Amino acid sequence: MRPVRSVTDLVGSAGLILPTAIIPLPMNQPTQIHPHTLSNWLPPLILAPTRFELKTIRAELSNLGIPASFDCIGVGPGAVWRWAQSSASTQTARSPAGRTVILAGVAGALDPAFAVGSVRSASMIIGAGSEFSRPSPSYMPPLQSSRTTVIASVDMTCSDSKRKQALRKQTGAGMVDMESAAFAALATERGWNWGVLRAVSDDHATEIPKWMNSLVHNDGSLQVATLATSILFHPSRIARLAAVGASARRALRELSGELAILLTKRHPRRRTLIFGGTFDPPHRRHAEMVAAAAKFLDCDRVVIIPTGHSPLRDGHDAAPNADRLEMARRAFGEVHGAVIDPREMNRSGESFTVDTLREIAGERSANRDDIVLLIGADQALQFDRWKSWREIDHNLATIAIVPRPPLAAAKLATQLAEKFSRLGEDGERWEMAVLPFESVDLSATMVRNRLRANEGISDLVTPAVEDWIRNNGLYA
Repeated sequence: MRPVRSVTDLVGSAGLILPTAIIPLPMNQPTQIHPHTLSNWLPPLILAPTRFELKTIRAELSNLGIPASFDCIGVGPGAVWRWAQSSASTQTARSPAGRTVILAGVAGALDPAFAVGSVRSASMIIGAGSEFSRPSPSYMPPLQSSRTTVIASVDMTCSDSKRKQALRKQTGAGMVDMESAAFAALATERGWNWGVLRAVSDDHATEIPKWMNSLVHNDGSLQVATLATSILFHPSRIARLAAVGASARRALRELSGELAILLTKRHPRRRTLIFGGTFDPPHRRHAEMVAAAAKFLDCDRVVIIPTGHSPLRDGHDAAPNADRLEMARRAFGEVHGAVIDPREMNRSGESFTVDTLREIAGERSANRDDIVLLIGADQALQFDRWKSWREIDHNLATIAIVPRPPLAAAKLATQLAEKFSRLGEDGERWEMAVLPFESVDLSATMVRNRLRANEGISDLVTPAVEDWIRNNGLYA
């Protein structure tokens, strides 16, 4: 397959299918196999935090005739790293780069729409605990099912409804667990074809008593003595344990069915559209432009990245990061396949797009053809000022450009072709990167100016964004 040179090529190559069928190893296969070749012959590795989860999933997949290897990864982020150091399953010889590795199990729901038994794969994982206060605590799994959600990964059990509500507000996530962020970091480091699949065992309003959280060891095994003592002194707990166990089994049966589909279907090549901005505030044109570009370029994933401190932006943000993040969630909420990625806000110091693209490419084992970077005309005209701009253009992403007044698409394309030809680049490719969209005069500056003049903004932003701005007194 020839490389994708422009967005025109990108549109034309949208139908590529990558097979993921499991092929049995022939008896005459040579003993020494390159790790990347070996990964194509290995069955998927299914991981679960507890032995109860693992046993249930193994039995269900066995009944469905799905070949796989299994291992218990333990409870909590610390257990994941201990597993990585001690288990034979995690060694390169057993699980080389490219092997399919899936973390599966139950989780708590943060989204009120998720009932017990709801199954979702992670479209994004956000590290929301103290162990993940490091830069870039967000990950995008390369392997996803047709039903996805954002998963928040914490350090301690999120068992009460108030904490769930606060975590939902903080991250916008639909589910919460304790292992996904540590697993995502490990899987990215090892180069696995990885994913996370979770089923709801307790909904957003369910509160798990503290005594129940102490019944499982960090290695995922049951604390038999603690369980016996608890029942002996509190016989009424038997009914609660039975109800929780029944809910978990039901959820895990649903999860196993979804896991079987994920492991046996053929996956089309998936493209991700990335769009960053200050969103201070996000206006109607932002969401319209992203939705149109994703459809035009056949991208089924959309990642919205509110910027942190941009070295090319004059002045300071008029709204705090938390407000810009929430406004982005509201503005892009109706865009199909869109997730909000806060990784640049979580960085300290200046934030560079090249670092973000390197991280995303590593997390998803993606190449330049898999990622489309959507930028505006003003950004395109100063693209040569971006850090490592040639690396972005040549290696990390296909550039797609949206026209903006005073330049219409044709005139912008001509200017870009001339500019990048002078820089020794392929001017024709930059010319073809301009999308054939209408040039619309709408900006965040216009929204802020109207607010400061006490004028209406309902034609510029969505009702949900306007409500947040006015209820929080932004830009007054």
